[in-house]
Amino acid sequence: MLQTLYSFASPATYGPAIEKLHKAGVGTVAMKVMAKTAPGRQPGAAGDRAKAPNFAPAALKWVLKNPLIDTTVPSMTDVDQLEENFKVMAEKFTDSDAKLLTARLEEITPYYCRSCGECKGQCPKGLPVADMVRFVMYADGYGQFGLGRENFLRMAAGHQEVRCSDCATCAVQCPHGVHVAKRLMRAQELFA
Repeated sequence: MLQTLYSFASPATYGPAIEKLHKAGVGTVAMKVMAKTAPGRQPGAAGDRAKAPNFAPAALKWVLKNPLIDTTVPSMTDVDQLEENFKVMAEKFTDSDAKLLTARLEEITPYYCRSCGECKGQCPKGLPVADMVRFVMYADGYGQFGLGRENFLRMAAGHQEVRCSDCATCAVQCPHGVHVAKRLMRAQELFA
């Protein structure tokens, strides 16, 4: 078995990799299947919690429609979400679901790291870019400020002291459209 990040926001290259695992007899457990689709949470500032459409059912159905995925680890924090997940597992992925996820992907693109690794080593100051974007996601996307700050404070002291606002332009360009400089400055603002 292999547990891997897999969601509607995953790069297209994940498909062939999952197929290769399946052919090799390796079971696949999809995690992070909601791609930050917690109901009522909007990406951006921690105070921005306007009620958003619930994309979680469509996100779970998207993952489950792939016959090469053996099981998932969907997000759930209460019994209502558990019951919703069980209900969704029996439903088909629809055109309406696809439209919801297309809109959600457009909305989260500036914020959501796909963990592709393309930014690794790009920051001239050596910042762990993908990690820092994830720390902000914990706080702003999931409302888990403590988890984001705890991870930020585990970074090397030199990395904690860097301020992206000191750079004229950001050397890191995300191929998926994440606004890297804004996300890193947000991490520094929240956690430093």
